Amino acid sequence: MQMNPRLSGLRCIRCTSLWLPDDYPEGCPSCLAAGHPASLECGYDGPDTDVDDTIPMPVLAPLTLGEGATPNLEAADLARAEGIGQLWLKCESANPTGSHKDRMAAQLVSRACLAGATRVAAASSGNAGVSLAAYCAAAGLQADIAITRNCPPRQREAMQRFGAKLSAFEDSLARWPYVADLCRNHGAFAGTNYLNPPVGTHPYGVEGYKPIAQEILDTCGPPTDIIVPTARGDLLWGIFLGWQHLLQSGRIARLPRLHAVEPYARLSRARAAGDARGLWEGITDQYSIAGGTCTLQSLEAMSRSGGTPVEVSDAAAAQAQQRLERRGVTTELSSAAALAAVSRLRRSGVLDAESSVVLMVTSDGRRG
Repeated sequence: MQMNPRLSGLRCIRCTSLWLPDDYPEGCPSCLAAGHPASLECGYDGPDTDVDDTIPMPVLAPLTLGEGATPNLEAADLARAEGIGQLWLKCESANPTGSHKDRMAAQLVSRACLAGATRVAAASSGNAGVSLAAYCAAAGLQADIAITRNCPPRQREAMQRFGAKLSAFEDSLARWPYVADLCRNHGAFAGTNYLNPPVGTHPYGVEGYKPIAQEILDTCGPPTDIIVPTARGDLLWGIFLGWQHLLQSGRIARLPRLHAVEPYARLSRARAAGDARGLWEGITDQYSIAGGTCTLQSLEAMSRSGGTPVEVSDAAAAQAQQRLERRGVTTELSSAAALAAVSRLRRSGVLDAESSVVLMVTSDGRRG
């Protein structure tokens, strides 16, 4: 396990200022001081493509529990029913703890070890907490997870089985000052955002999502569209970074459009306002993509790829969940919302009979 010697620095996605390789859990210091939390993007020296064509990552030989290389299932029946050309399910539920979060946890916890941390602090609705607890257990680190009191019991139990220390709060925003105190004053390594307005998770962790792009390309070819259930946008932005690398290295001719699924309008309102710092509360059972806030990185991923936000109700997500279950795929409600988004995008004319679409099935339905 070591830091990649090619990692040359980090660039702000808002002001483009450059920063030396280090830990910036609160994003760009300049933008934070100006009141505009903004994520940082890793930069690497050397050729765009390594000798073995692998996508560069910040930590080499990281701690692993076997994450990645998840299945891409072709769903020709669903494609026909939706009136599009091709459709695949990228089954992130096949990761060790049942969600895409394992990819981020592997890089983030590895960096925490290299930085000399002994504990990782995070706020989680479930999947991130389970993943970080598992990888911290493997690394011998303490995991301090702030949850809400309505955290699903099976998620809570899984975190506790991995040895995490849990602290429960009344609502999602109440968790963040607790995590901020642990990270700023008690030496904890930040496993998630804790700012309000929020910023993306530690950029080294978000880099863990980049290989998804290569995996999709190797199995499906270059799709026209990718649909991603989204809360604070770590997965959305990380997938974009992967495709951006493939474009810059000449592996693809154009970027796929990245569409963000949400249970109620946040990103569309933020995009209309030109500002991601608002608060747009709503009520939903799609707990993994709930909350009233969004991030600049989500807006940037859609803007740079030509994608759009898609609002999917709980009822539509539940119908999509049943459709997936009938073909043997179990998902949590938030993941199933990606299938429901296809119908909306098809009706609006964003997708057509020639579209090739990948749905990010972000998590396993057996722990919801």
